[in-house]
Amino acid sequence: MILMKNLILILVFAAVSLNMAASHPVHVIITAGQSNTDGRTSNEDLPAYIKALATDTLAYAEGAYRYCQIAQNDGEGKFVPFWPRAKRNGKNNMWAFDAVAYYELEQLLQEKFYVVKWAVGGTSIAPDYNASKGRFWSADPEWLSQTKATSDGGNSLLLSFIQEIDVCIDQTLSRLEEGYQIDAFLWHQGESDYAKSKDYYHNLKTMVAYVRTHLTEKTGKDYSRLPFIFGTVARSNKYFSREVEDAMKQLAAEDPNMHLIDMSGAELLSDRLHFTAHSAEYLGRQVYKRLEQIIKGDPVQTDGLRGKRLGIIGDSYVKNHKEPVKNTWHYKFAERHGMEYFNYGRNGSSIAYSSPRWGEAMYVRYKEMPDDLDYVIVVGGHNDGFKLDSIGGMDVFKERLSMLCEGLIEKYPTAKIFFFTRWNCKNFKGSDAEKVVDAMIEVCGNYSIPVFDSARKGGIYASSDCFRKIYFQKSKHNTDTAHLNEKGHERFLKVAENFILQY
Repeated sequence: MILMKNLILILVFAAVSLNMAASHPVHVIITAGQSNTDGRTSNEDLPAYIKALATDTLAYAEGAYRYCQIAQNDGEGKFVPFWPRAKRNGKNNMWAFDAVAYYELEQLLQEKFYVVKWAVGGTSIAPDYNASKGRFWSADPEWLSQTKATSDGGNSLLLSFIQEIDVCIDQTLSRLEEGYQIDAFLWHQGESDYAKSKDYYHNLKTMVAYVRTHLTEKTGKDYSRLPFIFGTVARSNKYFSREVEDAMKQLAAEDPNMHLIDMSGAELLSDRLHFTAHSAEYLGRQVYKRLEQIIKGDPVQTDGLRGKRLGIIGDSYVKNHKEPVKNTWHYKFAERHGMEYFNYGRNGSSIAYSSPRWGEAMYVRYKEMPDDLDYVIVVGGHNDGFKLDSIGGMDVFKERLSMLCEGLIEKYPTAKIFFFTRWNCKNFKGSDAEKVVDAMIEVCGNYSIPVFDSARKGGIYASSDCFRKIYFQKSKHNTDTAHLNEKGHERFLKVAENFILQY
């Protein structure tokens, strides 16, 4: 009797274990694209947290991730521990955005996961029917019927990618006791399609559909809605095409499972093609955020500001004095919401006073800003308070501020425009600083432009020595009353964001 009970318990335990394994499949990511997916950033510029995994501490060409296993561009489906090893100029020590995404995914999962990747630089989706040596991602049925995989001596990168996925499934993934789940398709590409940009919408849509359909047929699972995470091409790229960017945006708007990351303002290397380390890391983090939501089963949030163009003009509050612009609240706001960001800050600048030293005033130089902004922010008044006599008095200040308001409305009739005043200061009441703040509130109000009274409602206690030691940039004798440090910007970000999002 006891033996029978033990046998039953063993069988129950085995059944539960199998069920748990089946309900917790191993995660798989597929990744493809051209050079910014393959990697063109030196491993010497890897983030410090990835460098810590290197076994080669000179060129960081060798190392291994703890959980991530990858099969890439080999046609054999052989998985090895991931390390960024893109080859360039005979050296296997280049990295791409996905290195950051996989690192973050390791921290989330804390268990083995797999990546199947095929990436080749300088490649387009649109095929050249007359090219015997070209390599293309096209899913055009007629063209595919005339070629074969590049790994077999043909011209199709898509078939090479598909074959790599298939052999990985056959040799490894299908044999996992836990089963497997392909979570997402990562992609960055588009530069090489600039010459045939009018076809990009159809070509990319067809290519994604081909991969989804093949995975469904190969696995017997429904991958018709496989999440597709991709990024735009930097507008400073020498092969940037507005048609390609618009095609990406249209696809993302039409397909809720296509998640587009705005990289239009990304920094590039001197070749004007490839991401800097900062841009690659940013894209990797944005990709990871989408992956995290997908894997956790959370709906991927669609931010109404994503893809919008934000321009900000101002003084050193905007330029950020001696610290990087990326530390500012407005940069962080744009980054948080996936907005394209344009900074027209200038140290010493005024709303109404031009000078040889500080340049043209904002009421003149706003014309330098791009014409197609969706959000416009003006931060000013700090320096005007010291220059009212030079400006010609308060009436002239108001007149020029009115010119700025009218000019912005005429230049940006569909944009949302905001003004932010200066901070508070010692002896604020009755001072020229207070008069400038009140004038800004009055004049902007006359034009129905929302203005935030940072002096009275910002929560920035600039007159306090103790507060400035914590939240302002370092200065001799702690006398800086204008420039927040990163911690200060983080504090004000919450205030500014709540104000902007009201509108």
